[in-house]
Amino acid sequence: MFCWNNKYVTLLLLGGLLLCSPLVQARQGKDRVVWMKTPNSRTGLYTTQNYFVSHGVALNFSGLYYFGDVDNEGIAFHGGFNPNNLSLGGGLQFHYNLPMGNHCNMRFGLMGGTLRGNNQAKFESIGREDFRKFHAWFLQPAVGVEYYPFSKAGFYIYGGLAFTVSIIDNYKFYYTKRVGNEKILSPVEGKTQGFLPMVQLGLGYSWALSASWTLSAEFMIQEGLIDTYYMNLDAFPMDPGQNSDGATIGSPFGKWVDANGVEHVHWNDGWFQVGLTISYRWRNCEYCRNSQNYGQMRARRR
Repeated sequence: MFCWNNKYVTLLLLGGLLLCSPLVQARQGKDRVVWMKTPNSRTGLYTTQNYFVSHGVALNFSGLYYFGDVDNEGIAFHGGFNPNNLSLGGGLQFHYNLPMGNHCNMRFGLMGGTLRGNNQAKFESIGREDFRKFHAWFLQPAVGVEYYPFSKAGFYIYGGLAFTVSIIDNYKFYYTKRVGNEKILSPVEGKTQGFLPMVQLGLGYSWALSASWTLSAEFMIQEGLIDTYYMNLDAFPMDPGQNSDGATIGSPFGKWVDANGVEHVHWNDGWFQVGLTISYRWRNCEYCRNSQNYGQMRARRR
């Protein structure tokens, strides 16, 4: 069982993956001569700039796996992989080479897609009827930094911040309410919206397809920095104004106790993301031209 309780586990996982990642050296083909032998435009000396640190535009496609209050209470993958939490996303990115560094790209992105979660089958298998499910559309602008620690490899670490707008077009939650002296399990369902600041942490690897085109594979974790009324991805927790029953669902902060006196764990929403990115890097062509010019210059000197 893989436990996922809070954002601190995210940081530990990222560190562990980094320590376990092998240093894969890039091949030394003719199209990669620019790794270490590109002359600096001002001095003519060699540079250690990473091949993939350059301006560019990119198109990304990703598979998403939601986790949060609708998935379960504080534990991801509890009871196994849940295909009902899978969805798709994609977007555009702009990469900007930071002038002060040889190993960093700024990344500006706009991503959209769908999110869904459904623990009905999981709960019914253990005799619980208070299941939750939702479906949403989202749009997410983000900004972050890609850091390529090795001059000769496409391995990179990504960290960023995002702001996600979630249009929840269908949710259904069961909650216990009191009717006289009785407690009745009742559903609330409908539509609402949310917005959420998020942190992004990722690991990736890039391959040069040509002097300008690059393919990257990336694993990312995105998690909300808060989870309260209207600031979530999945409509949970929910204030009375968000449903026709006028019911309070969950709690805006920390743990909460339902009408049966049962304590529940409250945790932030997010998703795991695995995707491919195809990008066009403008400076790669400049590097190749510089490399060719440098070789011609040396030939003339001889």
